[in-house]
Amino acid sequence: MKPSVGRIVHYVLPSGQVGAHRPAIVVHVWPGGSGNPYPDGETVQLQVFMDGSNDWYFTSIHWATSVTHDEGKAPGTWHWPESE
Repeated sequence: MKPSVGRIVHYVLPSGQVGAHRPAIVVHVWPGGSGNPYPDGETVQLQVFMDGSNDWYFTSIHWATSVTHDEGKAPGTWHWPESE
């Protein structure tokens, strides 16, 4: 699957704490190709929905820029929501 504007993904907070995944909406997908350092469809801009004062940001929404894809769930990356 490729991300597209409006899709919901999960963002892993940079703190790396276990379970620190937050829902996010894709607002821009960086195209890959000649002269672009980002792999095609792998790097996105996100609006991340935070858990209020339980997170290190005290705002309800965090702007995350140039976020790369990683299904291994490394801190500061995005991945597709886990199926239940």
